Amino acid sequence: MLMEHTTIKEVAARARVSTATVSRILNGKYAHRSTTVEHVKKVIEELRAARSLAAGDDVETPECVGLVMFAYRDFLNTNYNATLVSSIMEELTAENFSAQIIALSPRSLGIGYIAGLVREHRLKGLLIPEFDLLYAVSEKLEKLGIPVVSIGNFSGISCRVSSNSFRAGCDAANYLWSNGHRRFGIVSMSRTDICQEQRIEGFCETVRQLGGDPAKIWIREFRSMEGYSVSGAISELVNMKRIPTAVFSTNSMLSRKLIAGLSQSGLHVPEDVSLLSFEEDGELEDFPVPVSVMRQPTRDMGRIAVEMLVKKLRGLEVRENEELNCSLIIRKSVRSIPVE
Repeated sequence: MLMEHTTIKEVAARARVSTATVSRILNGKYAHRSTTVEHVKKVIEELRAARSLAAGDDVETPECVGLVMFAYRDFLNTNYNATLVSSIMEELTAENFSAQIIALSPRSLGIGYIAGLVREHRLKGLLIPEFDLLYAVSEKLEKLGIPVVSIGNFSGISCRVSSNSFRAGCDAANYLWSNGHRRFGIVSMSRTDICQEQRIEGFCETVRQLGGDPAKIWIREFRSMEGYSVSGAISELVNMKRIPTAVFSTNSMLSRKLIAGLSQSGLHVPEDVSLLSFEEDGELEDFPVPVSVMRQPTRDMGRIAVEMLVKKLRGLEVRENEELNCSLIIRKSVRSIPVE
């Protein structure tokens, strides 16, 4: 890894190799002999030490990576984002890196804008928690010439860590089915988000395999992360002749709104409707009726993403696709009922 103001040309001249060789080694895209790789890395460290000594500063300045996030109202207050960012920052600090958070609004959602920030802050690599609005630009980020690691299920970036959302949906359906439920509902954020789609697909496919009819599952989805309301869906739900006995919510924010709306409409969890939520939330455990969840390994995803990026920056071998399983946390929001 280069220090600020140390150029690839300087390294190439001192190591007696081409600038292309240095560039490939820095970006982890090389097939050179191990002796060449180690020689170039040694030269880089020597140049860094020399510059530090010349500056009269023996404290190494942390290098910086970018954390690209889609920004909406209170996006850092959501449990997922807050947990993920804290995990990433802790791991980067331990590895002597700093981070520049790149919060993108729909207006700044472009590869040119991100490329400008990469140059301005001299970013060595990028971490990108996938969200559906980022899909359009994230697959282009690898063209910036620096290592990129994706956190999520989008396949446009070669190196990524994700939770197994399809299996989480399968496990959710199996758990509700084992408790006697045969009439299901699903509330979800938009299925343009691949993770949301996979949770729904896993749930529906498992219901089909168990002998149920996925076409009879009541499914409602919401597009926006801000200002959305479940009131219309709840009104529809409570007026059904035979309401679902169990609802799977693929988002913890939706789960909280759903519980509140059902209560206002005279229905209660789990007496009238059982509820299983995807993703842990700091509030769900403390509800009057604690909510059962499919817990996503968010902290582990952040930690592993940083490990991947650091390995790529150091020219080490990286396993480019890490998929982690969610875990079922059983509380009191799902009750067993007689099989109809």
